[in-house]
Amino acid sequence: MSTFGRIAVAFAWTLGVAIGGVIYYEVYMNNLQEFKPDGGPFVQPVTVAEYIVPIVLLTILLAVWVWVVVGSVQEERAREMRRVRP
Repeated sequence: MSTFGRIAVAFAWTLGVAIGGVIYYEVYMNNLQEFKPDGGPFVQPVTVAEYIVPIVLLTILLAVWVWVVVGSVQEERAREMRRVRP
Protein backbone atom coordinates (compact mmCIF):
# COMPACT_ATOMS: atom_id res chain seq x y z
CA MET A 1 0.00 0.00 0.00
CA SER A 2 1.32 3.43 -0.83
CA THR A 3 2.04 6.11 1.72
CA PHE A 4 -0.95 8.13 0.60
CA GLY A 5 -3.15 5.07 0.94
CA ARG A 6 -1.89 4.53 4.48
CA ILE A 7 -2.53 8.17 5.32
CA ALA A 8 -6.06 7.94 3.92
CA VAL A 9 -6.75 4.86 6.05
CA ALA A 10 -5.27 6.61 9.09
CA PHE A 11 -7.49 9.65 8.58
CA ALA A 12 -10.53 7.39 8.31
CA TRP A 13 -9.55 5.61 11.55
CA THR A 14 -8.87 8.96 13.21
CA LEU A 15 -12.32 10.16 12.26
CA GLY A 16 -13.85 6.91 13.50
CA VAL A 17 -12.02 7.09 16.83
CA ALA A 18 -13.05 10.73 17.24
CA ILE A 19 -16.69 9.84 16.62
CA GLY A 20 -16.37 6.92 19.03
CA GLY A 21 -14.91 9.21 21.66
CA VAL A 22 -17.68 11.75 21.29
CA ILE A 23 -20.34 9.03 21.51
CA TYR A 24 -18.63 7.53 24.56
CA TYR A 25 -18.49 10.81 26.40
CA GLU A 26 -22.04 11.78 25.49
CA VAL A 27 -23.46 8.40 26.52
CA TYR A 28 -21.22 8.02 29.56
CA MET A 29 -21.72 11.47 30.98
CA ASN A 30 -25.47 11.42 30.44
CA ASN A 31 -26.41 7.81 31.16
CA LEU A 32 -23.77 5.67 32.87
CA GLN A 33 -23.10 8.06 35.73
CA GLU A 34 -26.61 7.28 36.99
CA PHE A 35 -25.54 3.65 37.57
CA LYS A 36 -22.57 4.65 39.71
CA PRO A 37 -24.06 5.45 43.11
CA ASP A 38 -21.89 4.83 46.14
CA GLY A 39 -21.93 1.13 46.93
CA GLY A 40 -24.16 0.08 44.04
CA PRO A 41 -23.73 -3.13 42.03
CA PHE A 42 -22.40 -1.29 38.95
CA VAL A 43 -19.67 0.75 40.65
CA GLN A 44 -16.81 -1.52 39.53
CA PRO A 45 -17.77 -1.93 35.82
CA VAL A 46 -18.57 1.75 35.40
CA THR A 47 -15.31 2.75 37.09
CA VAL A 48 -13.35 0.42 34.79
CA ALA A 49 -15.16 1.77 31.73
CA GLU A 50 -14.42 5.30 32.88
CA TYR A 51 -10.67 4.67 32.64
CA ILE A 52 -10.28 1.92 30.04
CA VAL A 53 -12.27 3.36 27.12
CA PRO A 54 -10.14 6.52 26.65
CA ILE A 55 -6.98 4.43 26.94
CA VAL A 56 -8.23 1.97 24.32
CA LEU A 57 -9.22 4.78 21.95
CA LEU A 58 -5.80 6.42 22.28
CA THR A 59 -4.04 3.08 21.81
CA ILE A 60 -5.97 2.41 18.60
CA LEU A 61 -5.14 5.88 17.31
CA LEU A 62 -1.46 5.54 18.18
CA ALA A 63 -1.26 2.07 16.60
CA VAL A 64 -2.77 3.29 13.33
CA TRP A 65 -0.36 6.22 13.02
CA VAL A 66 2.62 4.03 13.96
CA TRP A 67 1.50 1.66 11.20
CA VAL A 68 1.53 4.56 8.75
CA VAL A 69 5.08 5.58 9.67
CA VAL A 70 6.57 2.10 10.01
CA GLY A 71 4.89 0.80 6.86
CA SER A 72 6.17 3.72 4.84
CA VAL A 73 9.71 3.29 6.16
CA GLN A 74 9.67 -0.45 5.47
CA GLU A 75 8.37 0.15 1.96
CA GLU A 76 11.08 2.72 1.31
CA ARG A 77 13.81 0.42 2.63
CA ALA A 78 12.56 -2.45 0.46
CA ARG A 79 12.65 -0.20 -2.61
CA GLU A 80 16.19 0.89 -1.72
CA MET A 81 17.30 -2.74 -1.33
CA ARG A 82 15.94 -3.55 -4.78
CA ARG A 83 17.89 -0.63 -6.28
CA VAL A 84 21.17 -1.62 -4.62
CA ARG A 85 21.16 -5.19 -5.87
CA PRO A 86 22.51 -5.71 -9.37
